[in-house]
Amino acid sequence: MIKSINHVAIVVSDVERSTNFYEKVLKLKKIPRPKVNVPGEWLGIGDNQLHIVGERAPEGKIDPRRPHMALEVEDLEAAKAALAEMGVTFVDASRQSVIPMTEETLRLVGKQIWLEDPDGNMIELREEYK
Repeated sequence: MIKSINHVAIVVSDVERSTNFYEKVLKLKKIPRPKVNVPGEWLGIGDNQLHIVGERAPEGKIDPRRPHMALEVEDLEAAKAALAEMGVTFVDASRQSVIPMTEETLRLVGKQIWLEDPDGNMIELREEYK
């Protein structure tokens, strides 16, 4: 089901300060990010990414603003069906999201769902939008 890791998202208190750190100290480069109402930046790491998020999500919700890792899947619909069959709760970005899913945004973020592991760690499953 999982092909690779796509990105890791971290929540920071100061987007500019953190972006400067990752650019200057680790030599990461900014990459395109969709227009969203949440402050942040995206930085490239080879074929992967670091997403800097400058706003905390509400407590107790599955929400893409929470720190998470994003895993690339071959077939998101098959992944959703398998999770539903196992009784795993997930949030489908095509049905509800803090990110407006326009055509431009889908090209940048892909199709997505979010779930939690047993300890509440957030996981995003995503498929490239074609």
